[in-house]
Amino acid sequence: MIASSFNLLDEINSISKIHTLKRDDIDAMMIEFAKRLTAAFHIEKLSVWLFNENKDAIISMGEFDLPSKTFTKDNIIYGKDCPNYFRGINENEILLATNVFLNEFTKDLVDVYFNNHNIISLMDIPLRIEGELVGIMCFEKTGTLERYFSEKEQLFALSCALVFASNLEARQRRATQAILDRELKEKDILIKEINHRVKNNIAVVASLINLQKYKARDDYHSILFEEIKSKVDAISSIHEMMYQTNSYSSIEIQEYVNHLVNELVSFNQNKYKNIEIIKNLEKVIIDIDKAIPLALIINEVITNSFKHAFEGASQPKIEVSFKEINGKKELVISDNGTGFDYDHISKDSLGIDIINGLVSQLEGEMVYVNDKGTTFKLSF
Repeated sequence: MIASSFNLLDEINSISKIHTLKRDDIDAMMIEFAKRLTAAFHIEKLSVWLFNENKDAIISMGEFDLPSKTFTKDNIIYGKDCPNYFRGINENEILLATNVFLNEFTKDLVDVYFNNHNIISLMDIPLRIEGELVGIMCFEKTGTLERYFSEKEQLFALSCALVFASNLEARQRRATQAILDRELKEKDILIKEINHRVKNNIAVVASLINLQKYKARDDYHSILFEEIKSKVDAISSIHEMMYQTNSYSSIEIQEYVNHLVNELVSFNQNKYKNIEIIKNLEKVIIDIDKAIPLALIINEVITNSFKHAFEGASQPKIEVSFKEINGKKELVISDNGTGFDYDHISKDSLGIDIINGLVSQLEGEMVYVNDKGTTFKLSF
């Protein structure tokens, strides 16, 4: 029996601080618990058992024997050998047995466990994590003198079991978090490696296109290869930004569109000089799977403006706007060129077909407006 001078609140508070010592050393924590509790309850043995995955056996995570000061673990008790005991720990908040040989729940453990350890009385407290039964804490009296555990002792044991279960839960969370951190790190490395290889493969494709361009026998086919390469470069830029920002699900599009437009201007300025570029780009986040079709659309529309809009124009100008309105992204590209008949050109224009296909990928809507030039509007 707990001595009258024993302060339960102080002892529970002391036990609750054990988890701050050697948090990853479960054996040390178990021994510290057992030393304190066997002394507090004047018993000879304390053990903790956890269910296996199938809940058909309990495995000792620690058995402390005070007289011999020994600590053992990993012993197994199978439910098929003691069905009444397994039923008892599932049905009772506290399993009390003043005499384990006579109790209906514990008597089938006599040959399996009690005789080998000279146990006469016990108090077993189920351990629960988030309401699920995960094991038991066993307060065991050895010898021939029976022991009755008072209500005060039962309350104290319940509190101790709760503290111990919270330590187990914290340890379980740390172990789970460690696994998740490791897997996330491996995933991040894998994604970076894949992205790096994609970049390299795109670079190889761009180099092959360059080689083919130099073999072109006329300007028409040389220009075709240049246009294909510009599309490849637009895709490559997306992967470059992903690699630099470590973002694989979304991208801040303002910086990318600004970069893409500058690249297109640089690529075309030698042939189409003195074209003013006006950019009005808001900071908008879009999913990465929408960034590539958007990049190809911008590439196609601006390239078309450079190629077709400004013949004879005195002050050529291209305006690019990208913003978000009421949850929808809106891209507007306009020029002050000669304009064109969309319905007539779209019948046999590969460029228009490409844009239509990309708009479908975005599940968006587009419109061409001819009014003192051409305006392309896309919302998605």
